[in-house]
Amino acid sequence: MNAETENLCPVCDGGHLQAKTLDYPVTVSGDVKVNVRNLAVELCDACGEVVLSADAADAVDAAIAEQTEQLTVRELERIREDLDVDQTEMSEILGLGSKTYHRWEKGNQVPSRSMGYYLRVLQAFPEAFEWLQARGWRRENRRTQLAGIDFGQAFPSLRQSAPLTSSRTGRPNPAKALFGNIL
Repeated sequence: MNAETENLCPVCDGGHLQAKTLDYPVTVSGDVKVNVRNLAVELCDACGEVVLSADAADAVDAAIAEQTEQLTVRELERIREDLDVDQTEMSEILGLGSKTYHRWEKGNQVPSRSMGYYLRVLQAFPEAFEWLQARGWRRENRRTQLAGIDFGQAFPSLRQSAPLTSSRTGRPNPAKALFGNIL
């Protein structure tokens, strides 16, 4: 392979790639615009195609992660290590598929923006993570939590009609079926 064919554009096969530094715009998730400044690329002198090297692609990924507040692989790893669990345990605790956290830490997938926020909260408040890990909502029977509530006073319309139907619509009222014995 000679130097002439080495720099041929892979898109048009007629132009030659030339090293350039430019601002590179990227649209992420359909509407989020990210502008990667001063990116070293190769540009075709015939068709204008921009070709990214592996380093340039990494720079684009880093800019997207920063501007969209996406967690990096290292941040994901640090959060999990701070919480003292392995990848499989982390997936289970978060209610994810068993290999999801593995894929996030390998960089094969990325957590959603909202999941990124959630993970940051769990890292900042380890007691919330411990509650989640222990499935804290299971500690008390939900029916026991309802015992101190006067449903007749809180929901007076529940007392007013036939046991399982709404007086207003005549349709079944599931609340009456649930709380009929408490009223």
